[in-house]
Amino acid sequence: MIIRELTAAEVPQLLVLAEKMFRDTFTHNNTPEAMESYIAQDYTLEAFERDFAEPTAKCFLICDDDKIIGYLRVRRNSEADHLIGSNNIEIQRLYVDKAYHGLKVADRLMQLAIDIAKGNKHDWVWLGVWEHNPRAQRFYQKWGFERFGEHDFYMGEERQTDWLMRKRINNH
Repeated sequence: MIIRELTAAEVPQLLVLAEKMFRDTFTHNNTPEAMESYIAQDYTLEAFERDFAEPTAKCFLICDDDKIIGYLRVRRNSEADHLIGSNNIEIQRLYVDKAYHGLKVADRLMQLAIDIAKGNKHDWVWLGVWEHNPRAQRFYQKWGFERFGEHDFYMGEERQTDWLMRKRINNH
């Protein structure tokens, strides 16, 4: 397995896999209407191309031979600045195809995110995780993340709660 940065030409291919992984993760706990509304808004080629072009973000693919099996997107996002200071980076997305769950693929992506945060001398790395996703919460806790707040997340028109979790990277 190799990890490499996403290229512009791969954005359409990533979109297909990203939608599949999102559906695999969240369909069973959401209404079809909410899922379809969210997918129609956030999982479009235009949205993924806009994300790719965001200057403070990086997206990485993990591949098994030539097959994309997961991805990581980190970015600078000021949402948590008032809680943890402005020297932080967000893990916006970390997904692994369910066929590869349990094979430490997510660990490799998480290590990359932490290495990026350390390399850029960030104080914190943070993320949002749905309050009803205990599997992901356990994964983040295993990596030393702690809950420090919450925010609203809209799945279509349905308001949900994401826990904000953080990990200290550099102590000053």
